[in-house]
Order: sequence, then structure tokens, then C-alpha cells
Amino acid sequence: MRRDMKGYKEKTVPVYPVPRSVQELIPVSRIAEDGIFELENLPEGAKKLYDKAYLFLDTNFAVLDEEEQRDFLKLYCSVLNSLNVSFKVCIMNNNRDMEQARKELFIRCKDTRYEGIVESFNSHIGSALSGERGGIWQARLFILSVKRDTPEQAREYFRSIESNLALAFRRMQSELIPLDAAGRLRFLYAFYRMGQEGEFQFDFQEAVRRRADWRDLISPRVIKHWQDEYGKFDGITLQVDERYVRAFYVPVLPNSVNTQILDKLMGGPWKVILTLDAAAIPQEVARKRLEDLYLQNARIIEKQQEVRNKAGAWSSDITYDRRRQKEDLESYMDILNDNDEKMFYLGIYAVLTAESKQELENQAVAFCSAAEGEGLRFAPAILEQIETVNTALPTGARFCTRMSPVFTQPLAAFAPFVVHELSHPDGLFYGINQISKNILSGNRKKLQNGNGFILGVSGGGKGMEAKQEMIQVLLRTEDEVLVIDPQNEYRDIAKYMGGQFVDFGSGRGHNINPLDTDTLEYMDPRAFVTDKTELMCGIFSQILGGEITAQEKSVIGRCVRLVYGQTVKHVKKRAPTLNDYYTVMQSQPEEQAYDLQLALELFVTGALNMFAQPTNVNVNNRFVVYGTADLGQEQSGIGMLIMLESIRARIARNAKRGKATWLYIDELHNLAYQEYAARYLEKIWKEVRKMGGLCTGMTQNIVDILPTKQIETMLYNSEYISLLNQADAEAEILGQVLGISDPLLAYVHNSERGCGLLKFGDVFIPKDNRLPKDSVMYQLFNTDFHEIQAARKRKKELKAAVERMPNDVRQVIEDSPTEGEKVYP
Repeated sequence: MRRDMKGYKEKTVPVYPVPRSVQELIPVSRIAEDGIFELENLPEGAKKLYDKAYLFLDTNFAVLDEEEQRDFLKLYCSVLNSLNVSFKVCIMNNNRDMEQARKELFIRCKDTRYEGIVESFNSHIGSALSGERGGIWQARLFILSVKRDTPEQAREYFRSIESNLALAFRRMQSELIPLDAAGRLRFLYAFYRMGQEGEFQFDFQEAVRRRADWRDLISPRVIKHWQDEYGKFDGITLQVDERYVRAFYVPVLPNSVNTQILDKLMGGPWKVILTLDAAAIPQEVARKRLEDLYLQNARIIEKQQEVRNKAGAWSSDITYDRRRQKEDLESYMDILNDNDEKMFYLGIYAVLTAESKQELENQAVAFCSAAEGEGLRFAPAILEQIETVNTALPTGARFCTRMSPVFTQPLAAFAPFVVHELSHPDGLFYGINQISKNILSGNRKKLQNGNGFILGVSGGGKGMEAKQEMIQVLLRTEDEVLVIDPQNEYRDIAKYMGGQFVDFGSGRGHNINPLDTDTLEYMDPRAFVTDKTELMCGIFSQILGGEITAQEKSVIGRCVRLVYGQTVKHVKKRAPTLNDYYTVMQSQPEEQAYDLQLALELFVTGALNMFAQPTNVNVNNRFVVYGTADLGQEQSGIGMLIMLESIRARIARNAKRGKATWLYIDELHNLAYQEYAARYLEKIWKEVRKMGGLCTGMTQNIVDILPTKQIETMLYNSEYISLLNQADAEAEILGQVLGISDPLLAYVHNSERGCGLLKFGDVFIPKDNRLPKDSVMYQLFNTDFHEIQAARKRKKELKAAVERMPNDVRQVIEDSPTEGEKVYP
């Protein structure tokens, strides 16, 4: 075992001692398909350096309170202490392939009927993309390197620590994703061929078959030291093709750092690679080195004292420097022995890339100033630019040893975490991250349970949030969308999207039969009858305004079995209706049966009989909105239950056809107050996940409905929750129920419309999903009474002003419709 501590920061042996081409500058000798790279070209039998890289996801560190951050850093320290080899943390601000980003996020719809909304939506997404720190996307890489005799031994080592390392990252609510050869080469390509990211293509097996050199794929045409017009080198600038590159290192580590320093350095509009290169030092080696230094210092102190004693200076103390060094060494030995910490060598490197020399100079000044503001000084690597660049790249190679010894806690202070991100290539657009300003795109179908809630005070933007998602589902997928709309607020969007608006109310002529047999072919007959019995119990509970007795339940269940007696055995062409059920109930001898059929009479033969007839509305449209504003108090509860049954049948039918169904329930609290309605809703919440459905409930009165056990269960089992502006009472309760910290809850206090928190899976992300008020989307989605009235007033004033203009001017204006009038029906 090596006893010299400095030996643990040894350099990598260059693949080519004297490179003769750009390809030979790449610090990798051989690659394996599983992503293990051999970094040294040494003779057979010699130990070689191998590495493996992992992509790790960001996590909510910046929005934790002080106590939570301390707990988090303890977890991170345990990760660092578990490593006994060299490793790198590499954060890359890469150039975003804007064409690919638009391809993934933009709505592609050829139907000219929706041209206006598509153009408005894509303009909104485009603005978010261009504002995303100038088209930069950030990647976080963790690279392990180890010396072994063969690739198989290296592979076995990486395999032995991967599971524990992945578990540790999951405990930090992050995720460690191993990269294969293609994944790793993509990141090297992003540096060497910046601006050509969309052209990267690599198939390992195909390359082997063709005997193609992978270096040719990623290497640039030219790498050279920059010269001015007089042929003079500055020693600190490289040219990589047409781009300008400068590498920096940190000569002296500060005594303390802000734990969010990496975020501040990487949050600027510059394309930079920031690398923490660490080498673990065995504890016995570090302890032996400290003991040697302590003994050396003690001998020097003794000699100082002897000299002063001979001079008669009995009262003189040892020098300040020696006394300070003695205290420091004792403190270091205590840390090593008592605090369960390890010692590491740490080097910090940064590589900036720009399109011009002037831009590079400007960004270098800005980057270094940002670092100095945090107490960290970067210096350009004079005449060692290529060596420093190759050290900073996401491989385990090390050609610079400008490293300083640190303990675990100071190393952990350079925490490479800021805030959770959401980036699914096939996801819907949910706004931007309020902290990182990155696009939020998510696919709810990838969640274990994609059901969800949109919660916020009135005017917080719940409707706009839901409508944005609906539009994307309708225009980007073949899925179907169903909406329960208690205020008839979705009538306009249904009309615009060519959907079906079902307007329930007396005299509307729209009927839905709760006893339809649509679900029978997807269910066991016994389960079907049980479901219909539950539905009828719920209907009677709504009619009677309270709990029904056990005797009444028995009568209700018997009538259900009788009315379906033949239908369950031989599915008839005509499903029974409430009229049939009413007739069966009239023949029952019990007194309870008489009371029940009397209560049902108004809804069968009276004025409120819209649910006693066969279904006569077209519910086969991809977009169906059930408007219930005109149902009236007597019918609203029953109507909700019956619509839920109709929707449940639709979801089951779609599942058999291989189609997903999105169900939105506005004013969810209307259902929560009735036991049977809440129970029925809970049943749908559980069932639709198995049938490819996604339910979304919207409400503002979360304080009132959370005591409802069914709603509480639904909330716990929902992995998608959009929290908009909340009243203080709601925010406090939601914080307790969902385990949201106070710093995160601040994002739902007095937040603007469309801003708040997005729960996606088990993470919370501060989001900004505001729409421009002059956009077609905002005009179509907006239901704010005062804004609508103000817009109408402005329109009248504008019309009056135009009428007062000369004829020729007025004609020009009248021939130029406003943006909203081009698309709004």
C-alpha cells in the first residue's frame, strides 16, 4: 500500500505521449458498450485506469430550510464517505438543440380549425424556451474511476458499489442513471462539437461491425492554441474549430463556502463545464501524514523553546504560526478520529466556451466575478489549457494535480444540487421552473398513479391550468377528454375544439340513462349488479337527503337484481331505464318500497325526468363537457352520480379500444359532501388507473373536504398535484398532509395566477405557468368576470374611436382584425 499521501492524486498516463492528431487528444483509450472506458494505453499486465459515468437528477436542496439542509448534507456526506477511489462531479451547461426541443414540445396539428390556438400555444412555449438561460440545458454527471488489471475486474468493482450508491441517491430524492457508451459519447460530443448536437448518432454494434473509429465521430476538426494577429500566444485560450475555450482552476480553496455556490456559478448564461475532481485518501494514510506533521511541528516548537531558554527569555511563548499550526493539526486529527470523516484531495476546474474571443473575455470576467463574490477565486491555467480541459471533461482522466486536501464536510459543502426538474421528452408543457427557469414537461402516464388535483383559491388559475392540459391532450394525442362542469365555464372551449357540450337542465332535452349496460361486457355479472346497486343507493341517498336504512338498502338491491334479471344473462339490445326500475319497485310489498318509489316519482314521471329516459346525447365525441349549472339543487347530486356512471362506462369502453381517457371534475367539493357520491368517486379514482384513465379534481375548499376519508385517500394516492395560490388555512393543512416544507409553501402564498407548486411523482417543483394576457389562449380560457367586462368596455371605446376617424383611416383599421378575432369563435 502506498504510504505517501500525495500519491493518491497521481496523474493519468496519456493515451498518446505526443498526439499527432485531434483524435489522439481525446483522453480515452478504449470504450465498452456498457459505458466503461479504459483511460490508459499501458502494456499488458499493468494496472490501468477505468471509469464509469452516471447521470444524476437534481433535487430540492435550495428550497429546504436550514435543518432540512443539514439533514440532507449528512446524507451526502455518507455518500462521499462510502467512496474509496477517485471520482468527479461534473456539471455541464450544454448548448440546447433548439430544433429538437421545439420538436418535443411544440404542438404539431395540421387541422386548420385550430391554427390560432396552436400558434398561440407554440409562441408561449417558444418564449419559455428562448428565456431558458439562452438555450442552455444542464446535466449533472458522477464519474467513478478505479485502477484494475482487466476490464472485467473494473466492471465487477462498479457493479459491487452501484446498488448501494443508487440507493443513497434515492434517499436524497435523486436518481443515479448509468450511462452506456452512446450516452457518454453524447456528452463528449456536446463539448467537442457544440452547436451540432442534433447530428449525434452512434450505434456501438454497428461501429464494431464497420470497424469505425468512435473518435472520428466526436472529435472536432481543429484544436489549437489561440494566436493574435501577430502570431503571439496568450497561453490561456484554445480554439476548438470556430469556438473559443478557456480553462480555469482554483489555486486555493476558501475556508468556508456557501452551500449553493455551484448553483450561483452555473446559473449564468454561459456554456461552462464545472468539475470537482476528488481523490479519496485512506484514513490510515491521512492519519499517518497528520501525525508526522504534528511531530515535525512539535520538534520545531521544542527547538524554538530551547533557543529562547538559552537566551533567558523564560516567559516568551512560541510563535503564533507554530501555535496555530499545532491547534489546526490537533483539530484535523480530532475530525479524522472522532467525526467519522475522510480526507480527500480536491481540484476544482471550469471550462468556458464562447462563439467569439470577445464573448469569451466578457464571460470569463463575469464568471470569475461571480465566483469571487462567493469567496472562490479561479485562475486561468497558463500553458496548461489542454491538460486542464481534459481533466475537466466527464471522464476519470486527470492531467492536472492542482488539488488541496479537504475533509468530508467541506467537500459536501460544494453540493451539486439545486431544485428538482421535470423533463420528459414526450411530456406536456406545464410552465417553467421558478428557480432554474427551465421548461417543465411531464407525462402523467409515466407516474405510478397519474390521477391528480388542481387546488387553489378562486381566481388562482385552476381553470386555465386544466384547459392548457386539455388542449395539449386533444392536439398532441389520440386520447379522449371528459369534463364535469358545474358552472358551464367550459362551454366556449368545447365549442372552439369541436367538442360536445351536454347541457343538463329542465327543457334541454338531454337525457342520460344511469342503468345503461355499457360496462357489462367488461365486468363479471355479479360485480356489475353490485355496482348498479351501489349507484342506486347513492341516487336514493341524494333524493332523500341523507343516509338510507338497512331495510331500504335491501329493497333497492332486490329491485336492481330484478330489473337486470334477464339483461345480465342475455344482454338485451335495450337497456332498462329508471322507468323500468320504478315499475319493479311499485310491485314490492314492503312499506319502505312504497316510500322509495314515492320519492323516485318526481324523477321518473315528473318534471325532473331527464335521467329516466334512454341516453340520447352524443357522448362519442373525443371532447365531452357535461354542463350541470342548470340542474338545480334537487337534481345536482343525482346528476353528478349518473354522469360519473356514464363516464365510468366510457372509460371502460375506451380501455378495450386501447385509448386513454382524461376526466376533469371541477368544483370537486360538490361531490365530497355526500357519502355515496364520495364513495363512488373514490371507486372511479381507483379503477381508472387500470383502464388507462387519468382523473383530475379541481377545488378551492380543501379545508372542508379533507375530513372526508374518501377524498383524503384520493389525495394521498395522487401523484400529480398542482398547488396554486392558497389561503393561509389551506396552505398550512396541505403542508401537513403532503409533507411540504415552509420554504416550499412560500410559493403558494399570495402567488400570481398560474404560479405555485407542482407535485409530480414524489417531488415538488416551484412553477410559473402564467399565460400572456394578450394571447389567444388567455382570451379563450379566461373566466374572470371583471377582466371580461373591462375587455368589452375597451372594445366599445375602440369602436367609438374608430367611428370618429376619417373614412380612409377607418377602412384600413376595419380591414385588419385583431389577433383574438382571427381565431376566437
